[in-house]
Amino acid sequence: MSDHICPRCQFVNAKQSPVCIECGQLLTDDLDATRPLTSPNTRNRIHTLVFQIGDDQLSISLKMAERLILGRQANHMADRPDLDLGRFKAAEHGISRIHATLECNEAGVYLMDLGSRNGTYVNGQTLAAFSPCYLNHGDVLRFGKLTVTLALIIEENGDNRYATSTHARSKTGKLEESIRLLRV
Repeated sequence: MSDHICPRCQFVNAKQSPVCIECGQLLTDDLDATRPLTSPNTRNRIHTLVFQIGDDQLSISLKMAERLILGRQANHMADRPDLDLGRFKAAEHGISRIHATLECNEAGVYLMDLGSRNGTYVNGQTLAAFSPCYLNHGDVLRFGKLTVTLALIIEENGDNRYATSTHARSKTGKLEESIRLLRV
């Protein structure tokens, strides 16, 4: 079996990848199940993920068909993750530069490991590389050694252009907010 070439964007994906990691296009056409019908308001739903990381909360909102790459920033990188976990000591926790992706579709929000060195885990179970796993409220995620508790909130509308992070207490005792998160 050879690498999968995406019919939509021509990106060369690993042979075991069921979806294109560049654009999200389904790469296998041998599905037995009928695809579920989507209601008109499904496209307007916003999935907000709240990551509890120690005393910090990181809130991320995703619209339908949006993808967010998680990882850590490096000066020499041409491709940068959408969400840099560097403020959570990403290198010390073994988070890869391009570690995992979160994506929203009709069925919900899924997490997919992008072949990271130290792995991605959901509720203690290792995620196989390029194998999507749908997330539920209360799931415990681990990227390398960084453990995150997930709260999942579904809203019918809203704006997802910002990711907000607040510390329960900073050194000065004030709440901190992150700057605007740019999407791919």
